[in-house]
Amino acid sequence: LEGLKEFEQSNGFLQNSFSLANLASVLGTNTKYLTFILNKYYQKDFSTYINELRIDYIIQKIETNKEYRSYKFSYLAEECGFSSHSKFSSIFKSVTGFSPSTFIEYLEKQAVASNG
Repeated sequence: LEGLKEFEQSNGFLQNSFSLANLASVLGTNTKYLTFILNKYYQKDFSTYINELRIDYIIQKIETNKEYRSYKFSYLAEECGFSSHSKFSSIFKSVTGFSPSTFIEYLEKQAVASNG
């Protein structure tokens, strides 16, 4: 678990083709044990774990850096490790309940409301 926390801090999940085997290697364990740990302590499979880390990362970027709100979704997708903007959009919606564009529109409205 300590190794997973370090991995999360390192942003290693941003690598596009990062796999379960890569993470097991980084942590010095095997894929079966890692899968067991993710299921037991996070109640997630590897894909869900990595995808949620990526979406959380890009949400933090969008919220704290206004420039990110004007970037193309293909750039945002690449920035957080997704191979396509369509995959990024569908995962973003499954994690947050919103499409990326709806989320950014919401943040923009919040910014206008707090400045007005």
